[in-house]
Amino acid sequence: MKKNKLLLVCIMTLAISSSIGFSTKSEVNASSYPQLTEEAIVIKKGDTLYSLSKKYNVSIKELMNRNNLSTDKIIAGKNLIIPAKIQNVITINRGDTLYSIAKKHKTTVEELKKWNKLSTDTIYEGQSLIVALQELNVTIKKGDTLYALSKKYGVTVDELKVWNNLKNNTIFVGETLIVKQIPSVYILIQKGDTLYSIARKYQTTVNDLKDLNNLSSNTIVVGKKLRVK
Repeated sequence: MKKNKLLLVCIMTLAISSSIGFSTKSEVNASSYPQLTEEAIVIKKGDTLYSLSKKYNVSIKELMNRNNLSTDKIIAGKNLIIPAKIQNVITINRGDTLYSIAKKHKTTVEELKKWNKLSTDTIYEGQSLIVALQELNVTIKKGDTLYALSKKYGVTVDELKVWNNLKNNTIFVGETLIVKQIPSVYILIQKGDTLYSIARKYQTTVNDLKDLNNLSSNTIVVGKKLRVK
């Protein structure tokens, strides 16, 4: 994309706690969290919301909500904000299959079905799909063992060994250990949504939503992404 047609307009980094957090790397730090970055593009002659939704892997509804559009008509020369995308959640496009998505994101069909609670291989255009997991990490303390940690976090010793590339059961105090792999789910805030209504829908609490999204108040903005898990 030409540099004069691209603006970075919003960056938000999710916060984590000092002792336990979510990361895509083996070490817990704020910079390892996905960043929400939006683009402002200049609409070209011939562009439509449909063509732009395909190009930027977002839905037409997301584009309309983010830009406060009441119709799908757009005008050449005007700016259009492309909503932020989360790396581990994609929108399914026409022609996509679980096999093609698994190959692209270096995972398996079985994993995709498990993460998204799919009972069949059927997926639909416009559907959101988790394609990667966040990792729950802890710092090993004196007295910790793989067996004790597996019981605490509801996983198996073998899973802990695979996730951490361990050849035996030996672990060391002060090391960081992956103890669970968790799908992180994001939604697009719709008109009329509140933290309370979202919390009820996704069986969580307002305080948990605020913690996950580093919110200091209950105010949320239509068109923005909100992490719900």
